Amino acid sequence: MMDQESDQKRRVLLSHGDGGTMTSKLISEVFVARLGNPLLSQMDDATCLPLNRGEQGDLLFTTDSFVVDPMFFPGGDIGKLAVCGTANDLWVAGAVPKFLSAGFIIEEGTFVDDLAKIAGSMARAAASAGIMVVAGDTKVVPKGKGDGVFINTSGIGVLTEPRRMTRRALPGDRVVVSGTIGEHGLVILALRLGIPLGDLASDCGLVGDCVDGLLSCGITVGMMRDPTRGGVASVLKEVAVASRCDVLISQDQVPVKDSVRDIADLLGVDPLYLPCEGRVVAFVGPGEIPSGWTLIGEVRQGQGNVFLQTAYGGVRRLGLFEGMPLPRIC
Repeated sequence: MMDQESDQKRRVLLSHGDGGTMTSKLISEVFVARLGNPLLSQMDDATCLPLNRGEQGDLLFTTDSFVVDPMFFPGGDIGKLAVCGTANDLWVAGAVPKFLSAGFIIEEGTFVDDLAKIAGSMARAAASAGIMVVAGDTKVVPKGKGDGVFINTSGIGVLTEPRRMTRRALPGDRVVVSGTIGEHGLVILALRLGIPLGDLASDCGLVGDCVDGLLSCGITVGMMRDPTRGGVASVLKEVAVASRCDVLISQDQVPVKDSVRDIADLLGVDPLYLPCEGRVVAFVGPGEIPSGWTLIGEVRQGQGNVFLQTAYGGVRRLGLFEGMPLPRIC
């Protein structure tokens, strides 16, 4: 009887989602205890954000949902991913992230300790990004009607004139990437298949520093994107089509870790299509590229094509991600 009672105390029950005492206790002990701040403590239907009426710049708002399976993985977990994913969407649009909301859909039977770990990861990522979590919601669904924890995050950022971009690529632009690619997608896929990873970890992380460095280095930045679902190749194709130009990249210049390449070859997947959760693809004009960025190609006149100069001297056309689906990657 004591073991059963102890087990119930450690797990989320349907009653945790009824809006009553147990809901309040779950919110205060798990979420507010780790994410609390003066704005979140308003605990109203909406939070009054302390933005100066005379502040120059536009407010940017974004939202994303995270259902990654497994929830915990080398390099992060669904909580870190939820904060980084939404903050990164704001950063690559030129905005400085300021505020975040977080909505949790929790399956009955989920361990409260796991929720606490997730909330703690969110708190650390938010603190690193200089973001406050100012609003939230929890819903509990019956066992078998969900799958652990799903998270929705919405973010608000401020876009000022010096950070504004044309949001398109132009012929003559260079294509640069902020780090090695494919780690996140490969780690999730390998975990599902039971393939040993060694010391390989997801690239899940914040891109603020590398974005700020690029925007402040003196070269023209036409646009930036984070290559999440569909990877670098899909981002390049989307930009090429939207900008009505062609993109040519060199396989030899694309930075891929040897361990990623080895496992990708084993699985028959292309690192260019593997999702990244802490990388940026940017289209820039002439000038010195900052440290940490790698030149991988260029933009030419064209009609929305992407071409890969292969290591063997051939040319391969790249399209949008298709074929082998990677569901629940983020």
